[in-house]
Amino acid sequence: MPAVFVVFVGPAGSGKSTLVASYSSWARKNLLLRVAPVNLDPGAEEVKYKPVFDIRNYFTLRDIMEKYGLGPNGAFIKASELIAEKLDEVFSQPPFSNPDKWDLVLADTPGQMEAFLFRPSSSVFLDSLRKLGNTVVAYVIDASAVARVSDAVFLWFLYVLIQVKTGLISVPVINKSDIAVNPRLLKLLIENPSALTSEVGSEGFAAEIIPDLIQIAEKTRGPLRPVMVSAVNEEDMEKLHVLLHEAFCACGDLT
Repeated sequence: MPAVFVVFVGPAGSGKSTLVASYSSWARKNLLLRVAPVNLDPGAEEVKYKPVFDIRNYFTLRDIMEKYGLGPNGAFIKASELIAEKLDEVFSQPPFSNPDKWDLVLADTPGQMEAFLFRPSSSVFLDSLRKLGNTVVAYVIDASAVARVSDAVFLWFLYVLIQVKTGLISVPVINKSDIAVNPRLLKLLIENPSALTSEVGSEGFAAEIIPDLIQIAEKTRGPLRPVMVSAVNEEDMEKLHVLLHEAFCACGDLT
């Protein structure tokens, strides 16, 4: 059976790279799965896993900045375009060239999420990926960044936009549970988002629009409830695995 491809996306600092490393290690040790980490971030100084495929073997962010005279943001956009241009070459390399060899392929993406995910070139990459096997987007929320209701709603709405943009099955993962700023808000976000409306208080303009945003988010969140994990402590990786399994219970197997 071809691998299941999990594309980890999320704002800078949400802990995607550490989560890929922790989940890879956990799946190998506990389930004996064949896991292939993939680094798609040309700006990464270092990663905490050994990538089977590393885009930095083709170009780095510094290479692009120097070659094209771009700043960091422009270079990330150019990197997204280059991945699409080099798609045949990229997909001729493991793990893309031999998906039957792997159970899980975990793709780590740039922290500049909008430069990678919201560019037209990302659709080219994701469309090619889903042809190789079941593909899911894991949207990583930083628990330490959620202090107020507006924080929770803003980050949740990015999740809604990702589902609309990619058209792929998406699952929400709240990382850094060990340093959560407001665990109570996160509990509501997971279990009962509509209850956040009564928690808004006096957040200015946010107080006026947040109830409407929560209502939209409730309609679009789908059947998969978020899980909370700590990548640093490798805690609750089983919950993440179960969530991914539920995403594909009708068309794939992650056991």
